[in-house]
Formats: sequence, structure tokens, C-alpha cells
Amino acid sequence: MKIILLGAPGSGKGTYSRRLSPKLGIPAVSVGEALRKTRDDPELGPIIKDCQDRGVLCPDELTVNVLKKRLEDPDCEKGFMLDGYPRNLHQAEAIDGEIPIDVVLKLNVPEEILIQKISARRSCKECGDIYNLADIRLGDLHLPPMNPKVEGKCDKCGGELVQRPDDAEEVVRDRMVVYKKETAPLIDFYNKKGLIMDVVVSAGPDIMTEKIMGQLKEKFGDMIA
Repeated sequence: MKIILLGAPGSGKGTYSRRLSPKLGIPAVSVGEALRKTRDDPELGPIIKDCQDRGVLCPDELTVNVLKKRLEDPDCEKGFMLDGYPRNLHQAEAIDGEIPIDVVLKLNVPEEILIQKISARRSCKECGDIYNLADIRLGDLHLPPMNPKVEGKCDKCGGELVQRPDDAEEVVRDRMVVYKKETAPLIDFYNKKGLIMDVVVSAGPDIMTEKIMGQLKEKFGDMIA
């Protein structure tokens, strides 16, 4: 299976990629991680380092080449899941024809729920592990909190949990505006190809992971282990 995981900030792309990856037997591939691992390359490294240090996107041609090389690794033999890429129409067009895709999983969560969820997110200062303090209930929708075992401390390393500056509510609302502007053409692009599979996130990760697996099995049958 070759999958793109698409969703607004806070929709759970990272959570579901980590949970679906072992069930599907394919790796969750982060373009950002692939680029960071290429920083030591004598030819591409300086360009990547300069872009990342300045906080700008790497050129699409470079990113696609790095991504294609990553997808040639043995762990991608049965497929892969792209988490957070492409982010816009231009990037989608850059990989179209270069990287085959079977399905685009589009995570749908109401915007106000996303704002609550992101604003309650806490990240470990040491290892980056993420937790969420919000217990969200709206009608039949229930997104339970993902609390640490010890308040304010990371389960994995004991590091301090903090709110990232870009998770503050006013910043999140601005991010939502940018997301909708950039992804509307992207969604239309994949809709026209018949690749979009809508996933209505109406429960916590345990329940939703099984729901997504069910949707994939119903559509793809024997392709799903």
C-alpha cells in the first residue's frame, strides 16, 4: 500500500501514522526526517541546511529526489505512508507520475475541535514526545485525553512537558486559515484522481485506528494484510 495521510494541524496524522504503520507492515515516512538525514550529503546537504536554517521549504525537485531515494530503502518494499507531504498542489504535482499513490486518507475533524485539541497539546522538551490534556466531547464525538502518567513529565524520558509557541490558540487559528487555503486545491487534485478516502474522526485513536483499517480492507481487500 502506498498511502498519503492528509489532515489539518492537530487532526492526528502523526498518531495514526504510528499506529497504522505496524498494522499495514509499511513505514511512516517523514519528508522532514529524510531531508535531515541528507544534510551530510556533500552535494545536497548544504542546500538543505541553508533552507532549514532559514525556515523555508527546500526546492521541490530536491525534495522529490530525496523522497524517491528514501522510498528505495528495503523497508518500503511493500509500500509506505507519507505523513504530512505533499502540503500543497505544487508539491502534489511535483510527485505525480514520480511516486505512485494508492489512496489519500483524509482525516476530517471539526475546526473548533482541532483548535481545542492543539491548544491542549504538550510536547517533551527533551525527546519531542506529544501528549494532550483535552477531554473533548461533542455529541457522539469523544476524543479522550492522552495524559502522561506523571503530570508535566514525559513517560519516555522524564523530560518537562511544555506548550510549543505555535500551539497557542491565536497561532493555531492562523495556521487553520493557511491550511485551508493551501489544501483546498490539493484535495480537489486528488479527488479528481479518485484517490481520496474520507475518515471522519469521531473517537479516540484506538477506535479510529480499527475503523481506518476496516475502511482500507473494504476498499482494497487482499492488498491489506
